[in-house]
Amino acid sequence: MDAEKASRVRALRSRLDHPVIDGDGHLIEPAPLYQHYLEKTGGKELVERYQRELREHPTGSRGNRETGDMRGAWWGVSNDAYDLATVMAPRLLHQRLDEIGIDFAVMYPTLGLALPTIYDTDVRRAAARALNTMNSEICGPYRDRLAPAAAIPMHTPEEAIAELEFAHAHGFKVAMIPPGVARPIPALERSHPEAFPVAAYFDCYGLDSFYDYDPVWRKFQELGFAVTSHGGVGLRYLPLGRRSPSNYMFNHIGGHAYQQGELCRSLVFGGVPARFPNLAFGFLECGAGWAVDLLHSLEEHWEKRNLEGLRSYDPGRLDRARLNQLLVEYGGKDFVAAPSSERLGRAYDEGIARHDRDADRDEWARCGVKEEQDFARIFANFFFGCEADDPSVHRALDSRANPFKTRFQVVFSSDIGHWDVPDIKTVLLESHHLADKGLISDADYRDFVFTYPARLHMKANPDFFKGTVVEGATTKLAA
Repeated sequence: MDAEKASRVRALRSRLDHPVIDGDGHLIEPAPLYQHYLEKTGGKELVERYQRELREHPTGSRGNRETGDMRGAWWGVSNDAYDLATVMAPRLLHQRLDEIGIDFAVMYPTLGLALPTIYDTDVRRAAARALNTMNSEICGPYRDRLAPAAAIPMHTPEEAIAELEFAHAHGFKVAMIPPGVARPIPALERSHPEAFPVAAYFDCYGLDSFYDYDPVWRKFQELGFAVTSHGGVGLRYLPLGRRSPSNYMFNHIGGHAYQQGELCRSLVFGGVPARFPNLAFGFLECGAGWAVDLLHSLEEHWEKRNLEGLRSYDPGRLDRARLNQLLVEYGGKDFVAAPSSERLGRAYDEGIARHDRDADRDEWARCGVKEEQDFARIFANFFFGCEADDPSVHRALDSRANPFKTRFQVVFSSDIGHWDVPDIKTVLLESHHLADKGLISDADYRDFVFTYPARLHMKANPDFFKGTVVEGATTKLAA
């Protein structure tokens, strides 16, 4: 059976006139090795603090109805020893890439999805530093075909900038942030601090953020990193929008799309893409169907709720006398002569006054959008990670049916290393299913597995693929 799969992969690769770039695979961190790097970073004291912190404030959740914890991941990796070793040892992965059918792979951490959510500041920063040090060193000899992603904690701009600078100095070309930070709700923190993290504010760095993250976006741009975000399901300090204590599948389905959708909307309404028009954003392992819907919703809501559109709903422009006349004529005096009508009228007038100024009612002011087409220009800098068998790829690439005839930039994301991929030898074959069915063209497929994964990182760093096995093809793509 394995020989038959290998033959099919070789046959598919022989038909392709372009490389295959995996925009989102996963490394599985060997626990003993990571503990070694923790000790190397901060001594045995750090190892003890790390272990104590995870006992007292666990990042993962097994599900608890009483406390409101959701059920998180379990049995999350393959039990095929060869495949599991492949994603734990970069040397073996590098050796097997041809067999899998991938030329170049961007590899995101697994433990690194949880570490940036650690509650204690010092432990969080040290744990991320140890992980990044480890992945820089174990992947270092294989940079011609592998690009590990650094885990960047985002609780404050200062810690994010410090880790970005460390990552850049240690050879990383990819930097990953969580889609948001769980913060205590101020009033609850004062009266019921134990409510956190079940009751939390999801700070997604843009709209209504607790901090100004513009220095972080500037640092991404300065160092040549695309902003790539990866969430996780079942992390206690990363809000998800669903909290079944008994069913991980209930929580997982649509979970990544929820987290990345919150981040994307926060950035758009916070005006981040408008202020940083040359910065690329990658929303990972979330599909693209929600992005198509979001762009449509932004278009429709802006049309009706921009300052000009609001004129149709401005209560100050209402002819109240005419309204009362019509209500009496068609409904009777009781429609307008309720005992509390005077109080209601005062409340009505207060409602008008509250939104009397343009600044108070223009909820699009920070977006930098002056016309509907501006949304399409914003989305031109967005990239969306789609797994090999994701049918939303077809929808995203169908410009005929999308708002502004937009062709969404979908990025092939194998997700090897996690339970989504029970057999890594079939991931390339699965990525071609939509083309096999005639739902996407060969040119569409090329964009999915090569053009868009390359552009995500080359937009930030034109030399991203220099010295790699795909340098020639990506240089031609850039030209």
